[in-house]
Amino acid sequence: MPILPAALGIPTTPTSPQNQTETTPLLPASSLPAPRSLTSRLWEVTHDFLPLAFITFGGPPAHIAILHDLFVAKKRWLTEAMFAELLGISSALPGPASTQLAYTVAMIRDGIIPAILAFLIWSVPGGIVMGTLGAVVGSWSDEDGGSGLPLWVKYAENGLASTAVALVALAAYNLANKLCGDHVTKIICVVAAGVTINFTTVPWVIPALMVAGGLVSYAAHLHGQYTRRHVHITDSTSVAIPAEEEPEISFSLSWKGGIAVLLVWLSLFLGAILLRSLVETRSWQVLGTFYYVGSIIFGGGPVVIPLLYNYIVTPGWASSSDFLLGLAIINAMPGPNFNFAAYCGALILRPYGLPLSILGALLAWLGIFLPGLLIKTGVLPLWRTYRGFPTAQIFFRGANAAAVGLVFTATYLLWEKAIAVGSEGAGLGGYPVYVAWVGLVFVGVGFLKVPAPVMIAVGAVVGLVPYWAGWDL
Repeated sequence: MPILPAALGIPTTPTSPQNQTETTPLLPASSLPAPRSLTSRLWEVTHDFLPLAFITFGGPPAHIAILHDLFVAKKRWLTEAMFAELLGISSALPGPASTQLAYTVAMIRDGIIPAILAFLIWSVPGGIVMGTLGAVVGSWSDEDGGSGLPLWVKYAENGLASTAVALVALAAYNLANKLCGDHVTKIICVVAAGVTINFTTVPWVIPALMVAGGLVSYAAHLHGQYTRRHVHITDSTSVAIPAEEEPEISFSLSWKGGIAVLLVWLSLFLGAILLRSLVETRSWQVLGTFYYVGSIIFGGGPVVIPLLYNYIVTPGWASSSDFLLGLAIINAMPGPNFNFAAYCGALILRPYGLPLSILGALLAWLGIFLPGLLIKTGVLPLWRTYRGFPTAQIFFRGANAAAVGLVFTATYLLWEKAIAVGSEGAGLGGYPVYVAWVGLVFVGVGFLKVPAPVMIAVGAVVGLVPYWAGWDL
């Protein structure tokens, strides 16, 4: 986690009852609502997360936009500030950022067990599809005569990607309006966006920007340019941002429990290194390799694909053509892109028969997701413990602004690669139909309050219009 309490002068133990007047607790005991049963919480995450498994097209940027629209704008499970903090932490940690964010949203709202269920609902459907395809995939041909998806699927994917661009842009717009209300945070946001646009594949850039944003915010506070009374803006060049009421936080894991979870992750990481280097059984090598990758991968999809290619195709575990076919399929699928691991695991063990191929899909899927979930589970109690301190609030104000910059970066990157042309993709700017659709979705969801799932479904149809009209990409 990029926030180091000791370095910021924050006490490393919770405040005692005698000095709690100096801090503001997240929820006063008198205002806590009656506890909800586990059954009701499990039903809530099932009801709210099940549709997401089938509408979250467009990759992590679109996932973040959909999560923001549903759980911040509509259901108010999180405040804007909490969402930005959790997004920033998820982006700075190894593993799939959007999956960690979805898991965290459920954990804060309903606790650890419902969060695990939410993760399974979020990821298992896509994982089953990708694992099945990896076990049975052969030489598929598209309408161009090459290996890949049918042409009409690519056009539908273009419409879905265009919808995703609009949703991500809308999330960036809304977050910036809420969290970048003064000159310092606006500058942090712009700088973070500019740096990440130009250094997308450098793994340490995002954690460094989160820390730098917090330090700049704290330095401005110390010089009297940012705040005069803790996190309240009072100077004439700033715009006051009203405080939002904190929602109920259901998970009860202590910071000591969080440290224990992080130690479990570290022990398994060391075990994965041993599995990769010492064990010759291919199934164990699959588990060790994917757990190792899930533990060291910063930056999500743009970094994990070449890394997996090096660990899977280069040693001869799978062919390049089968790997690239799975990559094309996962880009057209809803749900987390890390479900690609299930396809790869099945592909690796396919020569040993169908049962082992299915086992390979399960081991690879579990291996790549488990590290990020363990790390986020361990870090979240520390976030909850220290975010209420005035110093941490000032730090988070800058870190949140940097996180908003990441959403603007996601908008740009998705725009530049949204159209399925060749292996690299093409920008939306050369396709007026899709550009017009982006504008319609932005206005429709953001200002006319059309539900995002409706626009996603219509987006697939819009994507097929050029296909039906016979227009070449």
